[in-house]
Amino acid sequence: MVAVKVFKVGPLETNCYLLTDTSTKKSAIIDPGGISAKLDETINAVGVENIEYILMTHGHFDHIRKVPRYKNLTGATLAIGKNEADFTKDRHLNLCRIPMDEFEADVLLNDGDTIKLGNLIIRVIETPGHTKGSVCFVAGDCIFTGDTLMKGMFGRCDLETGNFEQMCNSLEKIFALPGDYKIYPGHGEMSTLAEERANNSYNKRI
Repeated sequence: MVAVKVFKVGPLETNCYLLTDTSTKKSAIIDPGGISAKLDETINAVGVENIEYILMTHGHFDHIRKVPRYKNLTGATLAIGKNEADFTKDRHLNLCRIPMDEFEADVLLNDGDTIKLGNLIIRVIETPGHTKGSVCFVAGDCIFTGDTLMKGMFGRCDLETGNFEQMCNSLEKIFALPGDYKIYPGHGEMSTLAEERANNSYNKRI
């Protein structure tokens, strides 16, 4: 069974998630762009030794700035899309204007890769558009969409490496997934894939 807890972090109130396989307590932190005392408390409750991965949907500072801190705290494996590798070391790409420690990802992800978290299988979907290496993570009935797909809207494409045509293709890819999913976005409220197929501004414009 999948358990998801959300923590608002940083000045842009990024959604940072703790994804847990409840049968084993094995967990992953998704997009730790800032520090959260509640996240720290939850990590201690789950057990630091059970935090196996830190997953990044993309490399903008508000999603990755505190990755080194949580890496030091947990020893977790760092994973980001293969086309996003330079974002963790380049402030021109990650848009950070305040001090941020550079770091290297341990794993570079490709489309269709899977990550085993306890008894849970997380599937990687490449979704460029907001940035060239954005990815989404599918776990059970959940999709962590970063800044690709959000409630009622989609991510901006006018930042470094953004591309509107790629964004369109990525959204079509997500909308074409069979069935329904809970959508856990990088900012704002949760949604469902069915709701976004019906009401997202992208679908309304076409």
